[in-house]
Amino acid sequence: MSNQCPLCGQALPKGVHAHELNARIQKLASPVVTAEKKKLREEYNDRLTAEREMARQRAERHVQRELRSAEERAQRAEQEKERELRKLQKDYAERLSSERENARRQAERNVKKQLLDAEKRVNEAEGRRQKEVQQVRQEFKTQLGKEVAKTVQLATERNEAELEKLQAARENDRVRHERESAMLQGKLDDMSRKLEKQSGERLGNEAELDLYSELRRAFPNDKIERIGRGVKGADIIQQVMDGTKIAGRIVYESKNTLGWNKGFIAQAKKYQTQYETPHVMIVTRSFPEKQQKGLCVVNDIPVVEKAMVVSLATVIRDGVIEIAKLRLSGGLRDVKSQELFDYIVGDRFGTRFREIAEGIALLRVQQQKERTWHENAWETESKVHERIDGRHREVGAHIKGIVLGAADGKVLAAKA
Repeated sequence: MSNQCPLCGQALPKGVHAHELNARIQKLASPVVTAEKKKLREEYNDRLTAEREMARQRAERHVQRELRSAEERAQRAEQEKERELRKLQKDYAERLSSERENARRQAERNVKKQLLDAEKRVNEAEGRRQKEVQQVRQEFKTQLGKEVAKTVQLATERNEAELEKLQAARENDRVRHERESAMLQGKLDDMSRKLEKQSGERLGNEAELDLYSELRRAFPNDKIERIGRGVKGADIIQQVMDGTKIAGRIVYESKNTLGWNKGFIAQAKKYQTQYETPHVMIVTRSFPEKQQKGLCVVNDIPVVEKAMVVSLATVIRDGVIEIAKLRLSGGLRDVKSQELFDYIVGDRFGTRFREIAEGIALLRVQQQKERTWHENAWETESKVHERIDGRHREVGAHIKGIVLGAADGKVLAAKA
């Protein structure tokens, strides 16, 4: 075994061994190594801590950049959504306006077409009647022949005289009917004045009950509630249902009075706040002075007669349902509801609505006139046909008697 210095490689003096020198070197170097290891470990930990802090800071800065970028993207997306929503709202408003205008034009065309059809049917009926009268006269002339031409002519003249008498009687009946109608109208007015002396509460209850029943028949899928007497609130509340969800409310205040009261409007305004809906209407038979009957708007509150309630409620209900189907947020839904309300209380809607109501009323009157005219014409024609048949039988019997009498006289003369 070599006895050299482990540090410089030279030979060691006698008595000094390499393994002893190594042991002493290790013994002397152990504290230094330990301290150096400790120092290195502390430096490593400090560096590791610094690296971790720098990595955390870099991560935070990266996350903040990502958050700012995400917020900017979200803002751009929200702005794009708002622009798209405004575009959709504008398209919807334009489409709704166009569809309503098309519906109005279609209704006008239908009314005109029905009036023309009614006039055509009247003309056709008149033509058939004239043709039948002419045919009857021709049949009489053909059947009687030349031998009874004079008799037939006399019978025809009598028939025409009878027809003129019938027409005069019909005119007298019409005049008498108008006179009786005027008398009945006077009696009806008297009865109305007497009824007005009854309890206002009773009349109000009856009108309210009629309105409630009519709304229930018109809107069977909605929840319609009648508020009882003694309970603070409106008379009738209609919950507009979109399937199983409540899409909105329509509030009705029934006023069955002869005179108008300005307090009706203030009361209706309170109901808009109480029931959280702009759609509050007053149903009455009395209207403010200088306001058009049937439908008017006073301080943004529709005042409507009972005959037009269902039509107005249908328009409001359709608008509420369409707004509910858009699935808008609360603020946008309120904005669309206010736009619908502003349109309904506007002059343009009132004018169009009254035109539609007047067209329907005119059509009903025309149909009733046509029905009455046909019934009277058929009754008169039936009477004329009966008289013609009777005269025909009389003339035939008379001619038969003359012919048979003449034949018997010839036979008796021949036998003589």
